[in-house]
Amino acid sequence: MNLPVKAKEVLGVALPAIGESYLQSLLGVADSFFIARLGLLAINAVGVTNIYSLTYIGVFTAISATLSVFLSRAFGAKDTEQSKSVIFHGLLISFLIGLLFSVISVLFAKPLLVFTGASEQLTEAALTYFKIVLGLTPFMALFTAQSASFRAIGDTKTPLRIGFEMNVVHVILDYLLIFGIGSFAGLGLTGAAIAMIFARIYGFIRLVIKSQSISNIALKRSDFKIIGKLARSMIRFAVPATVERLSMRLGQVLYFGFIVRMGTEVYAAHNIAGTITTFSSTIGGGFAVAASTLIGQAIGRNNWSDVQEYRKWSYLQSAVSMTVITVILASTSPWVGRLFTTNEQVIHLLMVVLFIDTLSQPFLASVTVDTSVVQAGGNSKYPMLVTIIGIWLIRALGVYIFAWKLGLGLPAVWGSIAVDNALRAGLFMWYRRNRNVIKQLV
Repeated sequence: MNLPVKAKEVLGVALPAIGESYLQSLLGVADSFFIARLGLLAINAVGVTNIYSLTYIGVFTAISATLSVFLSRAFGAKDTEQSKSVIFHGLLISFLIGLLFSVISVLFAKPLLVFTGASEQLTEAALTYFKIVLGLTPFMALFTAQSASFRAIGDTKTPLRIGFEMNVVHVILDYLLIFGIGSFAGLGLTGAAIAMIFARIYGFIRLVIKSQSISNIALKRSDFKIIGKLARSMIRFAVPATVERLSMRLGQVLYFGFIVRMGTEVYAAHNIAGTITTFSSTIGGGFAVAASTLIGQAIGRNNWSDVQEYRKWSYLQSAVSMTVITVILASTSPWVGRLFTTNEQVIHLLMVVLFIDTLSQPFLASVTVDTSVVQAGGNSKYPMLVTIIGIWLIRALGVYIFAWKLGLGLPAVWGSIAVDNALRAGLFMWYRRNRNVIKQLV
């Protein structure tokens, strides 16, 4: 099938971004595989650390989205000086926020672990891992921001290649530092933390070295200067984007608490479904990257007709791909589910919720892509408001009333998620039809 030129451009940016996301997930899978051999206490130690790690990543993703929006416009306008200034400010803001999180995580490690509900035994087991992984948060922040600079200029292949290298480095270090070799006995869970950090440092350094060969994003010492107007504009944009990510995360924590109380089988089915559906949601994320990048560049070129085309093809390809993948997962769930459990009740629930999720995919594709489209247009406040309304007033409240109070169980949970996605898709459609999508940033 011959795709239109704009559709091919979108696909060319989206596919490597999807591959990179899968590789990032693989980084966590490899960690879990080796750590599982250390016992349940080690697994739980990683779990409680990830509560904060994933929250921090959400913040850095929002800052990186800000960098991408500003940089893609400057790159599209062929303004090299502005492009480099945006990258410097994005890296600086990411580093400072990462440093703040790092200090808080190290100084208040015990209270933060206790806050998650960790027992005294689990707190002691997790303490060193927690301090190393979260104490070196600035490297997580810098890697995320530096990756975003490549995506913003349309180069999603470089982060993909370096993501693959990171996985190789991480797996080798993970095995050696956890279990040891020869006379070196290994460091156990501490070794896993060191391996994770070294892999991220390696990725960041490789990205920096690679960026020096690309004139538009190669930073020199003269580019290291703070421009107040640009810094304020980026911070104003980043704050709503960060609140949007955090509100999503906190809303999930809230309704996850209701699901846990519904019983072991229900919670297991929900977790398995969530794991499986990452195969489709990751695709949406890749097309969202393509939409943000190409639309930002089109705005920089003052080419308004391309904005509509890039949005259209990002959405259509995302919606079709996500729906097809979810149909396959739902249809094969009686067999796929047995890779995780032999409990028939769990497998039956898994099949039901995956078919519900299939109906939600076109709406989820719209939410994922249009969040990036509206942000690329210069508005980070509207996606924040839409997310707060959807997650808190529809999803969390729906789970509480229908799944918990009325006892309709897990199908009502995923039904609430589907209604939330449909509502937010409708709100984004209203915005595109009734508001000026493109706004000035600086």
